Amino acid sequence: MSPLSALESSMITSLEARKRLGVPRYDADIVAPDHAGDFFSNDYLSIGKIPHIRKSFVDALSRTPFLFGSTGSRAISGSTSHHVELEEYFVEQFEAEKAMVFNSGYMCNLTFFGYAPQEGDVILYDEFIHASIHDGFRISRAKDHAFAFSHNSVPDFESKLKQILHDYPGIPSGLSTLFIVIESVYSMEGDFSPMEEIITLVEKYVPSKSAHIVVDEAHSLGLYGPGGKGLLREWGLEKRVHSVIFPFTKAVNFIGCVMTTTPTIYQYLSNYGRSWLFTTSLPHVDLVGIKFCFEAIQTQEADQLRKNIKDLSHFFVKLFLESTYDIPKDILSIVNPESKDLHARGLIAPVFPIYTPQPLALQHYLNKLGYAAKGLAHPGVPKGTERIRVVIHGGNTDVQIRQFVKSLPGVGVESSRSDYHHPIKGDGGRARELAQVVERCTRPGVRAQL
Repeated sequence: MSPLSALESSMITSLEARKRLGVPRYDADIVAPDHAGDFFSNDYLSIGKIPHIRKSFVDALSRTPFLFGSTGSRAISGSTSHHVELEEYFVEQFEAEKAMVFNSGYMCNLTFFGYAPQEGDVILYDEFIHASIHDGFRISRAKDHAFAFSHNSVPDFESKLKQILHDYPGIPSGLSTLFIVIESVYSMEGDFSPMEEIITLVEKYVPSKSAHIVVDEAHSLGLYGPGGKGLLREWGLEKRVHSVIFPFTKAVNFIGCVMTTTPTIYQYLSNYGRSWLFTTSLPHVDLVGIKFCFEAIQTQEADQLRKNIKDLSHFFVKLFLESTYDIPKDILSIVNPESKDLHARGLIAPVFPIYTPQPLALQHYLNKLGYAAKGLAHPGVPKGTERIRVVIHGGNTDVQIRQFVKSLPGVGVESSRSDYHHPIKGDGGRARELAQVVERCTRPGVRAQL
């Protein structure tokens, strides 16, 4: 084996620091077992595990005249009639002015937030928005004028909104734009945004000419609304926002993303969005798959799967609280149902963070039992909220949930008997080392998202 280069030595030092500090590593070539049941993927409806849907998709592929690569970016040869037809399909599906298809949700967020804001514009965003949106901010002309409000806090949103209008007179005068950025359902907490309250405040304070509300529906598409078309449509708010991002990698269980927006924004990003311009467009097989899977989430079978998710999610919460009643909450706990349901209007999201001071120990324990658990620790999540992220699926069963919940108290009891040592408590050197890891992993305000 050849000696390590200077670059590799620096990388090894960083990787070893993660291990010493208890920060999870996510080596891409390690495959976690999942034979005990799926409680961790984003395939909410379990579409990928339904045999007849898989067969129908293969049949659809056999009938398409084009199957392989698009041969270029959308700016060259990759904007085929099939790409345009798919965008027109989504214009009809979402009753939108214009729809723009991207290779992924990440690419959509990087392109829109990186290139849509103009000089003098301002961004106000929920502190828990997806990391890819932050990556868009970093290359945006508004990167120094982006402000966070406390997660789902309507009072803090209103306060920050008023302050921005005071500090940036171009917005109330109609010369600049204020972008408001939220997610309908947040992927790590599994809680709902107070969308209507936020929209109402924007309509109250910001001239319509200067407001642009952007909603990411990654974790609500397929789960809520008529035909699973998202939480905005569930609550009748779709006509009161400006751009909506619909990644297809969660409940739709495919690849790609569509953003509904205005014709002018579509044209502008087509010409100035470098991350869109210089990326080879989706191959034809993906165009077929996107439409196929999107139609699959609108069937009666999908309606039943959505009902399953709702019923099983309530069952999981009840069973978890009963099974972990005697375990100290600082050892093993679930998100407070009251805060999770605060803005839910009777709905429930199938995402449940299970908090534990030892996420890696819980991960390894569950991995041995056949679950594909992943521990999430600081800096990926705030200190004191270390967790694993559990997801209930339409294809889960009562038996699977009982077995999974039954396994949790075992690790909780073992943890309560041991002395938990916080990786930086009482150790200035380790604290400095952790700070360096944080700096390498993320910038302030950027959280791990899925």
